[in-house]
Amino acid sequence: MNSTPAFAAFTVCNLYYLPKALVLAESFARHNPGCRLKIFLFDRKIEADFSALPADIHWIEDAGVPDLYQLAFKYDIIEFSTSLKPFLALKLLESAERVIFLDPDICVYSPLQPVLQDLDAHSIVLTPHYTTPQSDDLGESDVGMMRFGSFNLGFFAVKNTQQGLSFLRWWHRRCIDLCYMESQFGLSTDQKWVTIAPALFQDLYVSFNPGYNVAPWNVFERKITVDAEGNYWINDTNPLIFFHFSNFDRSDLEYLNKRSLPELGVRKPELLRLSEEYDRRLIANKVEASNTKYGFDYMSGGEYISPTLRRAYASVLTELPTGHDPFDSNGVVGRFAKKNRLYEKKPAVYTSVGFRHMPQHRNALKFVYFLMRGLLRIAGPNRFQNFSRLLVYLSSYRQNRGLWKL
Repeated sequence: MNSTPAFAAFTVCNLYYLPKALVLAESFARHNPGCRLKIFLFDRKIEADFSALPADIHWIEDAGVPDLYQLAFKYDIIEFSTSLKPFLALKLLESAERVIFLDPDICVYSPLQPVLQDLDAHSIVLTPHYTTPQSDDLGESDVGMMRFGSFNLGFFAVKNTQQGLSFLRWWHRRCIDLCYMESQFGLSTDQKWVTIAPALFQDLYVSFNPGYNVAPWNVFERKITVDAEGNYWINDTNPLIFFHFSNFDRSDLEYLNKRSLPELGVRKPELLRLSEEYDRRLIANKVEASNTKYGFDYMSGGEYISPTLRRAYASVLTELPTGHDPFDSNGVVGRFAKKNRLYEKKPAVYTSVGFRHMPQHRNALKFVYFLMRGLLRIAGPNRFQNFSRLLVYLSSYRQNRGLWKL
């Protein structure tokens, strides 16, 4: 008789990410014989034959999610797919005693038995982003964890107990309402909410096993070695259980050596080996469906849904008719978008601009700084400070109902 408790493992992704999810599925099945990963596709259903794939494929449109299309409209793909992780875990716990979630860009290298053993003693298992304080240098400080949360929710495990279910129900409600990526307001999709979970759920276990959730942000504290059989070890004591290839870039296989901030310039051959192996697996798992555009990025008439339109929609959502189809170009949301000029004149897909793009926008920044210095002289330092704070508030369009005409 098999004494291993029944468990289910799942991931979430859109069609574009499917090859990564399949690498996860293959590696999961290899190290956990008899188990198949469940992949929930957060995308519009298309005609595709997934029967030969090494995973159980489920469309989110078939998962019975209340107000699914409203969620798919108000959230972008990252927000949307993370918002329903606790909902899906609750569903899976209806037929399994334990549930393990793994991000689609994770690869498994050892059996997940240690995680199941953690669940023998606890209802909830989480992992910190890292466990060693970073440098006091402001460029390498712990501010990132303050912004994005203590725990990396690319992994969590939950048991079917009163505390486990209470945790998921609480987290689910928060994610349905506030799963936005707005770190300026203390929100970071599903992840930041769980930072406060240890204060609310006593049976929550924070695992310090260095073989869990190894990732670019924690390799500075975890020495990776390979034995004669090709098995990976962490700090010479723990097997590598799973590695999180977050933001993997096939055009730069050295990216793992470049993303560990405390060790910039330090090259580790084992990280390149991991990247090269992962890249080969991605190539082997390429599927035609992954070339499909994200279905929830477009209205029924083909208009592109910009992030601004999504936030504006969230601002007026409670005022719209119950059961409306937000993707209908001729419906209430389509009219709202036209009235507020929320469609791009040219249907270009949005590309975010951040700190890494500052050098290429140097001249534009100089002009902005010139205008801001002028405003400082005119308004004075106190009014200028209040104006700057107002701009932060205005950056969240969903909180500024007065911007939009319904």
